[in-house]
Amino acid sequence: MFKLLTGVTTALTVAAALAVPGPAASADKSVDQATIADSNRALISLRTPTGNFLSWRLLGSDRAGAGFDVYRDGTRLTTTLATNFTDTGAPPGATYTVRPAGAAATTLAATSGAAVALAAAYQDVPIQVPAGGTTPDGVAYTYSANDASVGDLDGDGSYEIVLKWDPSNAKDNSQSGYTGPVYIDAYKLNGTRLWRINLGRNIRAGAHYTQFQVFDYDGDGKAEVAMKTADGTVDGGGTVIGSSSADYRNSSGYILSGPEFLTVFNGQTGRAMATADYVPARGTVSSWGDSYGNRVDRFLAGTAYVTGSYPSIIMARGYYTRSVIVAWDFRNGALTRRWTFDSNSSTNGSAWAGQGNHQLSVADVDSDGKDEIMYGAMAVDDNGYGLWTNGQGHGDAYHVGDLIPSRAGLEVFKVDESTTKPAAWMADARTGSIIWSNASCGCDNGRGVSADVYAGSPGAESWSSAVSGIYNTSGQNIGRKPSSANFVIWWDGDAQRELLDGTHIDKYGTSADTRLLTAEGVHSNNGTKATPSLQADILGDWREEVIWPTTNNTALRIYSTTTATSISRPSLMQDRMYREAVAWQNTAYNQPPHPSFAIG
Repeated sequence: MFKLLTGVTTALTVAAALAVPGPAASADKSVDQATIADSNRALISLRTPTGNFLSWRLLGSDRAGAGFDVYRDGTRLTTTLATNFTDTGAPPGATYTVRPAGAAATTLAATSGAAVALAAAYQDVPIQVPAGGTTPDGVAYTYSANDASVGDLDGDGSYEIVLKWDPSNAKDNSQSGYTGPVYIDAYKLNGTRLWRINLGRNIRAGAHYTQFQVFDYDGDGKAEVAMKTADGTVDGGGTVIGSSSADYRNSSGYILSGPEFLTVFNGQTGRAMATADYVPARGTVSSWGDSYGNRVDRFLAGTAYVTGSYPSIIMARGYYTRSVIVAWDFRNGALTRRWTFDSNSSTNGSAWAGQGNHQLSVADVDSDGKDEIMYGAMAVDDNGYGLWTNGQGHGDAYHVGDLIPSRAGLEVFKVDESTTKPAAWMADARTGSIIWSNASCGCDNGRGVSADVYAGSPGAESWSSAVSGIYNTSGQNIGRKPSSANFVIWWDGDAQRELLDGTHIDKYGTSADTRLLTAEGVHSNNGTKATPSLQADILGDWREEVIWPTTNNTALRIYSTTTATSISRPSLMQDRMYREAVAWQNTAYNQPPHPSFAIG
């Protein structure tokens, strides 16, 4: 069923569901063709007060300045250079196709059904809530839909959604107590559940424990799902990994013994395809910074083209003290460890310890076609050797992108927990050299964002929770701080991003922010972090969609903008760095995805 903010029925019909974009133009670092489906326009039709709003993808393979013929019920309406069009006065039942101007090839269609004319539309994807349970100490728990990702799981050219279910007793690592098991589901856009994986009693529930990656690692045109598993994990076909009876939970609910695994699951069936011992092993718990089980189980994950040719699985453990990052290849049905970076090794030394964040990023910062792992105040080169560390230490928020377009290369913006070091800083992503910084706040600066949200200043603006004002690319305070420091999203028609926080979207203004969307009947995730299940460009033109679960957790609600834009550019998902960011978005303290280029 498709609904609006007010609950009135509307139309949002998706061509080929969440269509996977094809190869990107050489201007951006494209996703390898072996890992993506054939080109698809992902045409959508939304009912608005004036008619039907159409939006579709520009592909990297389209020639520069390409126009599009728009057809309603087989009759050409117009030719446009844009990738959106409002069919003013059109009936709600119209059927549309879009093709490159002058082309006679088979096209992709989207049909808009009967609807009440209202502006902001969404699609509900039905999901199935797992049954609750009771922990060994007698505490009952239920389930809420949490983080999500997308991938073409069955090779049909369309994205499916992979969803994590968290129990109501999920814990931060600092909190003792039993938790219910974590479930991972896969859904098609019509609500068909492809499979369910039960991670079992030996995987604790919480933001830092399960980081799942959805990507086509073996190049067969179908995405796999990779995550940490343990004895008792049940795959999508009902097969148990390891021992079904093992229970390694201690009396405080922590799991500090027993085997740990990395498993790659078939995206179409949910069945385990390959399992290896998780690296690094926990070893002596206290060697990670405490003895009760907090810092030993701080996990991060990502996907990176460290070879430049195909994607590798990135799994990491630790960031407060010891940090270990491992690159795995999944090819021809086998998991192979490519390299391991360990801050404890004699090659690296103590300067690399304690530099990680509650998230990571992936980017080709030295422009050699191979990705680096951006790990807080340090970066690991594509070969597994340390690239740089600037010693600024651990932090809670992290942004990597072309934040200063006037400079060559990419930049890093980071906030810090240290009470003696800069509260926030901007650095060269290739060298770690600090470009500008905010003075120490004498506090834990817990939130920060860097994105182009203000057209009056070129490049990204940066701000954080503990520092007053908003800062330009030179580190100068240029005005009022935005009302939130969370996600940012391309939503309206200009080149700037909007503010996404909780279940609303705001437009930054120098005197006040303007509310663009208030999503009703949905919830955000991860407590005070107030993040969506997913933000990504998965429908229509290059602008981004946002997915929240409904308040009763019976559906995932996908919102898409109906605002026209004159900006025409390829789908963001065709940019390799952005696509990788969508993959790591669910990791620990979720952050918004950034592409390898600036739009503004």
